[in-house]
Amino acid sequence: MSQTSSAAPRDKSKNRPTTPEVEITKTGTESNTPTTPRSQGGPSQTSKAKRANAARVVPIKEESKPKAQRASVASAGKPSGQGNSGKENREGDGDISSHIPPSERAGQAFAQRLENYIQKNRGQYVKDEDGSLHVILGSRRIDLNLSPENHELTRLMLTACNVGTLALGAKSAIQRLQVRASGAASRIKLRKFSALAQDAQTLYVAMNSGKLLQVTAHGITEIANGSNADSFWVEHPEGTPFKYLATEPKAGLDDFERLLVDSQACHEPSMRWFVAMAEGLFPYIRDAFPARLIVVHTGPSQQGKTTGAGRFTLLHGLGDVKGDYSVAALRNIGDIGLLVLDNKEQANFNQALIDFCLFAATGAESARSSRDGQLRRSGGFRPVIVITTIEGVFRDELQKRCVEVEYRIPGEGYPRDVIESEIRQRRDEISSALMVVLQTFLRNRQNPHPCPNPLPSFSEHFGALCNLLRAYSQVAGKPRGWAEGIIADWNTVLGEREQDEDELEHPILRVLGVADDLEKEPSIFDLIPPASTSLEWRGKVGKLFVTNVASLLTSLQKLNLRYLNLPRNAAGLGRRLRKPYRSFYVLDEQSAPDLPSLKRKGNVRPIGFFIPDDGVTE
Repeated sequence: MSQTSSAAPRDKSKNRPTTPEVEITKTGTESNTPTTPRSQGGPSQTSKAKRANAARVVPIKEESKPKAQRASVASAGKPSGQGNSGKENREGDGDISSHIPPSERAGQAFAQRLENYIQKNRGQYVKDEDGSLHVILGSRRIDLNLSPENHELTRLMLTACNVGTLALGAKSAIQRLQVRASGAASRIKLRKFSALAQDAQTLYVAMNSGKLLQVTAHGITEIANGSNADSFWVEHPEGTPFKYLATEPKAGLDDFERLLVDSQACHEPSMRWFVAMAEGLFPYIRDAFPARLIVVHTGPSQQGKTTGAGRFTLLHGLGDVKGDYSVAALRNIGDIGLLVLDNKEQANFNQALIDFCLFAATGAESARSSRDGQLRRSGGFRPVIVITTIEGVFRDELQKRCVEVEYRIPGEGYPRDVIESEIRQRRDEISSALMVVLQTFLRNRQNPHPCPNPLPSFSEHFGALCNLLRAYSQVAGKPRGWAEGIIADWNTVLGEREQDEDELEHPILRVLGVADDLEKEPSIFDLIPPASTSLEWRGKVGKLFVTNVASLLTSLQKLNLRYLNLPRNAAGLGRRLRKPYRSFYVLDEQSAPDLPSLKRKGNVRPIGFFIPDDGVTE
């Protein structure tokens, strides 16, 4: 009887059994492809353990094999006609997906999850006027940039994909989402604090409900953010908008007057209302007035300058006033409605800060270049600027754009903590009442009322403050003529501001020894004695007193005038002396090169005070 043999086939040349060929792939895996046995007889002489050991073949690096052998091995076991196709035997062709990095494959999957999540939650892609891309989900706006501080985008990634934004796959997904948003975005205009329609007839204000308050001459309504005729998306800069209360405005305006107007330590009582209109109401309608004044709170230290401005930032939910901020940081803040620059003395006004303030007053498009050469525009929108200072601003071009309001606390002052605590508690009522004032302002614009013009370069801004005060008077139920009386005081104070004496003027006259009402002080003018004969300069006859800035500063300090805020050094005093004065002309070698006594002598730079005999410098 014949017996079937299962013995392994033998290599006749070497008289030993053959083993199945093992294909070593590029990944180090094994492919068992048995060859066709030469005979089928005899029992098996290879156990399972031996076959397992035989499979543990050390992979041979593909690079060490000849090219023809690599192609042969790669094509082994494939169906006929596919062994030599694709990139395996033609470099640069074939399936490109095999070369996509794992991070990009993950990014593709994450991007799909993001889009599904956004679509499920009815998200909307938007592109701002500066080209930045965003996605709106409910009441949230998420900026699609890869900044590590972009916590809203990180939250979106964690929610939709369960990964943060630092992984390579997440960065790839966000880039894909940016491309998707760029093609599908609508032209929504993103603004902060408030926005005014182009025709200046509709005001939009952010609310704590996530909706917008739409204020027109005809009424006040709540609408969805982003879905309005002017395509505005408005949000609060600090995320702390007020809650609108549709109540009678009288109580809220009474609190506004008690807590924010009467508590201003202005030397001129009428200027309290100027500050209130400029810092409490004007920021909402700032977009309608390209040329704007800068309100400057001036006065000695601890006289309520910063406190007065800080109460309006508190009312608007804008946090503290801005102290030690670089100009770059101020630019990054953007248009937040009201920006208070605190304690800016003459030493702080470098050219960069001066340019920033000039831009805030007159407006122009601002741009910077990024490291990769891309142009970054900031747009023409800018906040209302308020400056607090002891020494005042000194550059002529900046002075012409400022209104100085002098602060001096009468008596013991006001209980600061109590007032500010109550402002926080009553903020919703006060802000809601101010919305009614703004509605009345928009309605009154249809029938404009004439205004005085003490500031020709800023007549529209001044007129807006006058009309805001008139609207306030109507809503608050003030007596007839109340607003016009205050406006007349403004006209007088601001109209004479160019002719008002600087606080240094009278002390300098004391040092000169020619003040009418005080005894003569010891003279420091030894180059030309005070008793010198009169001379003529530019058609005027008078006396010239010559000294140097350091000696003048020392003499002013010896007067020991507590109200006088002197610069700390001679350079600061020199800057203060560049402004015009009523009683004398300040001359030096550059302004009066024809006067030999003002020529520089070594390290000494003489400075002269020319007093016309008629006492008139204009």
